[in-house]
Amino acid sequence: MSGNIQNTCLRCGTCCIQGGPALHRQDLNLVRSDRITLSKLITVRKGELAHNPKTGRVQAVRAELVKISGTGQDWRCGYYDEVHKGCGIYGHRPQACEVLKCWDTEEILGLVEQDLLSRLDILEADNPIVPLLIEHERICPCPDLEGIAGGLADLSAAMKTEMEALVGRDLRFRTKVIREHGLQLAEELFYFGRPLFQLLQQLGIRISETPAGIALHWPTRKDGGT
Repeated sequence: MSGNIQNTCLRCGTCCIQGGPALHRQDLNLVRSDRITLSKLITVRKGELAHNPKTGRVQAVRAELVKISGTGQDWRCGYYDEVHKGCGIYGHRPQACEVLKCWDTEEILGLVEQDLLSRLDILEADNPIVPLLIEHERICPCPDLEGIAGGLADLSAAMKTEMEALVGRDLRFRTKVIREHGLQLAEELFYFGRPLFQLLQQLGIRISETPAGIALHWPTRKDGGT
């Protein structure tokens, strides 16, 4: 019987390469003190599709989460130090990273969708983006992506028209805020999450630009829709 039973972190970087962690309430001071900066964060809005570690499935998240954004094609954690093959903020890493044990996942799985930090938890009440964030959620809510994914070829013409209008409204809102407040792309992804057209592209919906704005091209049964 082998005696090489792992019971401590080897700091091999494997977990970091699999993506950045979601932030929890215990991590608020890390953001407020700029140990973790807003430009390194991305918001996954309620209803977006993401991998659920508990179920092993891609499904709609039940509550907004803010996580450390990724880099590269494999979307590795933005704080992963490529040169030293380790965490760039190890001494100030988030709770999820502290409890993560690749040899025993019980504790990290217990954190999934629990005590999550949201944008409104992180931002001060007098931040001028806060009312815009709230307005964006009101007029550009994340649609039922699970429902859309499950019946792409059978969506009604009215639903397709509604989605196209929502995509346009989302882009116009973002463009206005970016122009007026000088936001960088990384900041936009924290404040508003990914643009809706990108979320739809993940479902196999093709996008093109027209003089009237973004056009959506929906899969059919013939070209791969279900």
